[in-house]
Amino acid sequence: MSSKIQRLNARDLITIGVFNALILVVYIVMQAILQPLPGMGLFNGGVSAFIMAPLYMILVARVHKRGVFFITSILYALLVATVGMYTAILPVLLAGVLGDLIAGIRAFRSLVAVVAGYTVFKTLEAMGNYSVIVINPERFAANMEPAVRAKWLESAAMFNVWMGAFVLAFTIVGALVGGILASRILRKHFVKAGLVATPPT
Repeated sequence: MSSKIQRLNARDLITIGVFNALILVVYIVMQAILQPLPGMGLFNGGVSAFIMAPLYMILVARVHKRGVFFITSILYALLVATVGMYTAILPVLLAGVLGDLIAGIRAFRSLVAVVAGYTVFKTLEAMGNYSVIVINPERFAANMEPAVRAKWLESAAMFNVWMGAFVLAFTIVGALVGGILASRILRKHFVKAGLVATPPT
């Protein structure tokens, strides 16, 4: 595996930026639809991992170099920092490092490695997102509107070990199933359309 394969160029960085913008838009739309539904907070990680899988699989197929997950994690860490989710930063960055290491086996050409890397990435991302509930919910809710703050803290107080285990398990399943289905869609449609030349196999 040559160093040339590993080096990101300007085109790769633009592609990563564009796809992260698309991921953010899809996430905002998803939250707008799901957030009002009772109990959906427990399913956000898994639903997000499933829905986002096609975008991540296309991104990895187009930028099959180390850094694709880590740069994505940096951008997401900056985003969560702007909303005060400081406890999420470390797990999110770790997600990027491990995602790259695992998916990068066989130069991002192994489907098993890419799906495994994506699963680890989304699982650690979910752990980061939910860490604000476990570590310091009062600080995170400090700037919320009083009515919203009270409701959010009430929900946070109900979060326990079993709920945490469910969130992680559901996220893992969502990422695995989403990654596998997305890879099939990639080969069946995007390769034929010429949008992706060499997907993981």
